[in-house]
Amino acid sequence: MQGDGAEHHGQHIMEKSLNILLVGEGNFSFSVCLCDLSHGKHHITATCFEAEDKVCRQTLAWDNVQDLREKGAAVLFGVDATDLSGNEMLANKLYDQIIFNFPHCGRKAGVKKNRDLLTKFFISCSKVLAQNGDIHVTLCKGQGGTPADHPVREWHNSWQVVAMAAKAGFILSTVVPFGSDQYSAYQCTGYRSQEKSFHVEGSLTHIFTRSLPLEMPKPLQLIGRITDMLALKKVPHAEDIRAHRDLLEQDVNHPTKILNKELVAFMEKRVALRCLKDMFSLVCDACSGSAYCCCSVPETVPYFLYSSNAELKQIGSNTSCTNQSSKLYLRPSLSYFTNDIIQRPDFTPGVMYVLNGLVFRKCLASQWNMPVYHEFMLLWGCETDKITEQMQMLMNTIDSAIAYIQTLIANKAMYSGKMNTETNTIFNSELTFHSNPHTENCTENFSCNYGDHIIGHINALSPGKIGNETGLLEVTLNLDLMAMCLLDIQDWRILWTPDDRFKQQFNTPQLRTFKLFSLYPPHYTHDVSFWVREGSIFDNLEFHMLAQRVSKGTILDIKLLDEFQNVNTGQTSLCYRIIYQSCDRALSYELASEMQLLLREELQNCFSVILR
Repeated sequence: MQGDGAEHHGQHIMEKSLNILLVGEGNFSFSVCLCDLSHGKHHITATCFEAEDKVCRQTLAWDNVQDLREKGAAVLFGVDATDLSGNEMLANKLYDQIIFNFPHCGRKAGVKKNRDLLTKFFISCSKVLAQNGDIHVTLCKGQGGTPADHPVREWHNSWQVVAMAAKAGFILSTVVPFGSDQYSAYQCTGYRSQEKSFHVEGSLTHIFTRSLPLEMPKPLQLIGRITDMLALKKVPHAEDIRAHRDLLEQDVNHPTKILNKELVAFMEKRVALRCLKDMFSLVCDACSGSAYCCCSVPETVPYFLYSSNAELKQIGSNTSCTNQSSKLYLRPSLSYFTNDIIQRPDFTPGVMYVLNGLVFRKCLASQWNMPVYHEFMLLWGCETDKITEQMQMLMNTIDSAIAYIQTLIANKAMYSGKMNTETNTIFNSELTFHSNPHTENCTENFSCNYGDHIIGHINALSPGKIGNETGLLEVTLNLDLMAMCLLDIQDWRILWTPDDRFKQQFNTPQLRTFKLFSLYPPHYTHDVSFWVREGSIFDNLEFHMLAQRVSKGTILDIKLLDEFQNVNTGQTSLCYRIIYQSCDRALSYELASEMQLLLREELQNCFSVILR
């Protein structure tokens, strides 16, 4: 059960003075309870769908109406919850909170009709809800279709309340038990449109808030801008690239920046440290003489930039491409600039140099695979005969730094009373180091593992980079992945959200475990099948990156379901399953379907394929 710090429904309502609208009231007993709890603090407007002449014939309901009016609440009749702005008494007001308890179409209406009711209700709310307002929808046990229900209904047999809200641009922010004990005078009625009560045990109140509009994530925006430059036959200069850096600059209190600060503060107490400012270009040239001496992230695939779909299709056709732009790529690691740093006149062996900046890679679509992330690099020159001893010292220091940061986060969680099984698992994870095969440029190579994730690498570079008697240790750490592991962030896209509900969690600034502000986001599954033309090579990685761009970063996963070759035509058939989901914004089925259609179009434009 997710509560987002709020206790129960009634307590959440009572936090501040609000302009509250209740719709779909039956006998108005809930409105009376709410009035009594508010002690006149809130302005309450209670409404029902029935006409006044019908309500006045119901003794309990009419007594409650009179009670509400005496307490200063407004009571309106004949109000359609699916057309709130169409009511002249409601049209020119904004409400901080809109409450709809146990909505139902009546009689034996099926789940589809009730989903339609919810959809129209949410769309109606969007026109009269204040910008920072919320919507409270209480449903009987199992109706909502979220994991908070016990038991959980099959998705197709539920009201799919989160997906219906997404159609109007709302996300589920909190789920709490319906506080029936608090509203002791509340009498639920309306079973099959009759004045009969129904069971409210296990009912849940779902609290929805506005989502930000769905936009391309900032990292993909930057890649798009640089690619657009190439489409205009303009090779980006360093000044052009630096002009776009502000697009990806995070807030001072962003968790990756706090983590970087904590690492530097810890390490400078143990070794002489000098922090370098990242003034290096984001775009590298494969033909440049400054090509990096050692890529510290061996699994990285360089993000080559193609100036057009035609060029991309040419690459996919296994044809050599001589276009100048294909030699340009976004920097895959800060280790690209190792030679530039150690050749500086002021480079001093024995001093540890720190550089932090953005790096890029092409990767498969996944919650944990990030195409852009902040890399933390250390360079440390030391005597060649002490390289093994210094490397062990460096490992111990990094391990101690992570353990120290774990302690800071755990203490914060215990202080706020938010320790649970999940956070205990996070804090009990340990950093481990695994030796990897030597490379041409490295005499020793270790990966830094945190749980199941490789968060970085430590390399002892081959002698002669600085001098015959001086060795060089190089460390690269993925700060974004470290933040995800330490703060219980399950999706890399969260780190790039502009939503204030994320930023406010770290405005102290202190590292703390992350609290979801979009609960149980719906996902939508689509398949796409096509023939790869004879003689062409289909680039799976490029397909994943195309899908991410077309979907505005809303793809959760892509899996190859089937592959076979037609022996008569020589063509290969591929079938992929694509799962769309947004972790921080509302994504509707209709919008995901539009993205899927666009992806089909772009597949034909960018690859040598025939859709099936």
